[in-house]
Amino acid sequence: MRLHVFPPSPRAFKVLAVAHHLGIDYQLALCDLTKGEQKSAAYAALNPNQRMPTLEDGDFKLWESNAIIQYLATKKPGSGLLPADERGRADIARWQFWESTTWDPACAILVYERAIKRFFGGGAPDPVEVEKGLQRFHRAAKVLNVHLRGRTYVCCDRLTIADFAIGADLTMAEPAQLPLEGYGEIRRWGEMLAELPAWQRTRAMQSAGR
Repeated sequence: MRLHVFPPSPRAFKVLAVAHHLGIDYQLALCDLTKGEQKSAAYAALNPNQRMPTLEDGDFKLWESNAIIQYLATKKPGSGLLPADERGRADIARWQFWESTTWDPACAILVYERAIKRFFGGGAPDPVEVEKGLQRFHRAAKVLNVHLRGRTYVCCDRLTIADFAIGADLTMAEPAQLPLEGYGEIRRWGEMLAELPAWQRTRAMQSAGR
């Protein structure tokens, strides 16, 4: 199995963290976004969206980070990361869709304006975009914070891929200056995730950029 990833990205982070948690043997294929490698003809043949991450498992090619972590979880059904019952899976799917449509887009605006633009020499943050990102973040964070009250995990009373999917964006909390003040439940949950050995291993890769 090959994972085409750029470790500093939260979308790559969730894939790597799940692989590490499950103990899946994989070959890392660095897709260096700083060099535009996602736009190469070779990579576009794997993922026509020219985005990462992408998984190769034999002749099977899979893109979209949430689909990838679902697939990885099916490799180790006894792990509990993806429950067998229909309602449990539906609950996880609900939160993965929410992450894709609501949480990650909100975080991504702040990540881009406050971290990525500076890294690529794109100038100062656009205050209009930052304000849009803040409004979206607060709407999403209120939903997540309320949901986490009285819960250790997002779904199913145990660690699942939903935690990895949503929690990955918190790895950019500091450079993106995500406004987590007032969201004590999110902070508590994020601190719990940060103690996972797989999380720490992946954070080290994220910090090293590989």
